[in-house]
Formats: sequence, structure tokens, C-alpha cells
Amino acid sequence: MLVWKIWRIFARDYMNGMSRIRKIIALTCVLLLAAHVVRGQKPLTVEVSDMLQEEGFEDIRSIVIQDTLFASIEDRAHRGTFRGAAVAIKKVAEGYPEIQQFEILLTDYKMPQLIVHASRRGGIWDVRVDREMQEAQQLLKTEKPQAASTGKIDITFVPMISLVNNKLDHLFDYCVRVAPAIATTLWKGARLTLQPIFPFLHNLQVGEHERYIQIGNATLSQQIISTKHWQLSAVGGFFNPERAGVHARVGLHAARGLDFYLDGGYTVEANNTKQNGFGFTKNSGQVDFMAKADYYERHTKLQIELQGGRFLYGDYGARLDVTRHFGEYAIGVYGILTGGEDNAGFHFAIPMGGKRQKRKTFVRVRIPEYYNLEYSMQSYFRYWEEKMGQGYTTQPDENRSAHYWEPDFIQEYISRILNGTFK
Repeated sequence: MLVWKIWRIFARDYMNGMSRIRKIIALTCVLLLAAHVVRGQKPLTVEVSDMLQEEGFEDIRSIVIQDTLFASIEDRAHRGTFRGAAVAIKKVAEGYPEIQQFEILLTDYKMPQLIVHASRRGGIWDVRVDREMQEAQQLLKTEKPQAASTGKIDITFVPMISLVNNKLDHLFDYCVRVAPAIATTLWKGARLTLQPIFPFLHNLQVGEHERYIQIGNATLSQQIISTKHWQLSAVGGFFNPERAGVHARVGLHAARGLDFYLDGGYTVEANNTKQNGFGFTKNSGQVDFMAKADYYERHTKLQIELQGGRFLYGDYGARLDVTRHFGEYAIGVYGILTGGEDNAGFHFAIPMGGKRQKRKTFVRVRIPEYYNLEYSMQSYFRYWEEKMGQGYTTQPDENRSAHYWEPDFIQEYISRILNGTFK
């Protein structure tokens, strides 16, 4: 259409009276100019995808239908689970005011987790977050992804600090270790992780395993199902601390803010000591399982977790966690009753890195998004000696802030960022 308009104007005003050679030269110039103009005008969908890629998003699928943007994004640039979605909406709204409605599908290792519905009326953003993802998934299914995350590597230097005050001859056993976590996405839902642990400052005795280099996490995990109601995942390899085996989780999103999980695994003890080197402890195979209820109360921002079953070393019991979310901070307390013994403590996850750590190259070196620590009283000798109430982590970044896909939590903070009440 644009080429035709240029040709009509030129033909009407300038072609009359020209010689044949001049007409050929003039026509060639017009066509070259028109082609240059057309090439400079990208479709709106392409422009939006380019903008999202420039901001650091990956695995981008997008399509603009009338005044609505449907997009799927993987965020490996912004801290937490809500900040990236808010940035994407804000940037696109500023650059393309003709887009009035946003349907943003959030993925984690290419698996859909939540969808954000956002629109602005009278200068105020209205935001809803839920798991009604089917329509957006269907629309985006045939769109070619842009900025694939497959194979890109993150190297995250994670500090580990442990203090144990159960000795009679000195105040604390302490150990400071560094654990570089190397992680990559292999395919949809698959994550490969390797995290060796190196001690460099401690007062531990010879033979205590934390004194020596350990494998830490070396796992291949796979998210198999992630839908409106169900989640299913599995992982195998070396877990932290010092276990090797397999683990599976089934999750049910029963109601808004209420989830149920069933975890099960089989592991054996694997560690490295000066006397024996690396090896597996004989007769250390153990089956553990936990049933868990997780409830998020949006008015108080309290996350309440109750779980019960068989812990790592064979004791049966229950654990209650109450965590208060302060934006990107999560601070909580817990209590355990198992094997006739009880224990209590506190835990926290606090932000470490910058709000944005963009992946500019194929390999990115970074610091963790969050630092998490759990303190245990372990006030009874039998509780400590028999290793009661213990579990393991299958991923280096397991805490209550990273990968926290709670709709009410994410909805509140996206809305607050867009409306200027949270930074």
C-alpha cells in the first residue's frame, strides 16, 4: 500500500514530460526508496518481542490481537518471580500505548507457571494473576520463540556458613564454604545443575565431612506437568547434604492460596573424608516421604506450611513453618516434633544480588538472588546424635523467595510496582 501511494504521487507530478531513460532512472530510485521504508516498518508483534529481548527476557513468544498483547516470557534477568513481569508490562505500555490489555504467561525453565492479566483504566493498573493459562498457551503455541535459553550457563557463587554450638569444650564449630552452582536448561522443564562445595575457613576436627570438598548438588531435574490444578516433577543425582538418589513431587492446586504436595525419595549417604575418601555409606539407603499443605494468607502475607511423614534418617514426625513475606524478604519460624523429641528455630531468605542481572553472554557469572539460612536449636543430644527431623535440598536455590509461584503474592507486588507503591 505504501509503495503504491509513493508511485501515484510520483507518476502524477513528475513522470509527465520525462525522457525514457530518465523515467527508468526515476522509477528505480522510487522503488529503492519504497523498499527501504517498508523494511524499516516491523510488525508490532516483532517490535514488542525485540523490546522484551533487549530487556533481558528469554524464550519469548508474543502476538498482538487488536489491542491485546499475548506473550510468554522466561525471566532470568530480574530478581524474584514478580519483578520481571511488572517490568515487561511497564516497558511495553510506555512504548506502545495502543496496547491496552496484557496477557503475560510466566514460565520457569520453559514450563508455564502463572498468567498475568493487566489493564490500565483511568491511570490505575488493574492486575490479576491466576493459573488460567490454557487460552494464552493455545494462541502462542504456533509462534516461534525468540532468545532461546537452551544451553545457556549460569555460574552462581553461593556462600555457605554453618555454626554449631553443641560442643562442651568450645563455643562454636564454624565452617565457611563457597559453592559455585553451574546450571543450564537442557530442554523444556529440564535443568542440569552441578554445585561442588569448597571449605576455606573452619575449626572442624579431622574426619568431619564438612571439613572436606563435597559434591553438593549434581542433579538432573525435570518438570513434567504444570497445569491449572496439577504439578509433577522428578529429580535424580546428588543432593545436599551428602545424599544421592531420586526424588519426586506431586502437587495439587486445590484452591486459591492452598496447595497440597506429596514428596517421596530414596537416597543413600555419600560423603568425602580424609580416612576413607569419597564413597557411599553401607546400609544407608533410606526411603522418605512427606505430605504437605501450603497456605498463603494474602492479607497478612503469611505462608503457613504443615508437613508430616518420614524424615531423612527414618524418624516419623511433623513440622510447622510460619513465614512472613515482606516483598522480596521472607522471614519465618518453625517447630518440629519427631521421635518423641522436639526442636525449633528460624529461617530467612534475603535479597543479595542487584534487582537486575542481565545475561549478556552465553556464560554468565553472578551472585545469588537470595541468601537463605536456617537456624536449628537442636537442644537435645539425642535429637542431634540420631539426626532427627532432617531433609535434603535437590536444588541450590531452594528457599521461600526464589521460584515462589504464589498467585496472590505475585499479583500484589506486580500491581504495586505498576502503580508506583513498590520499587
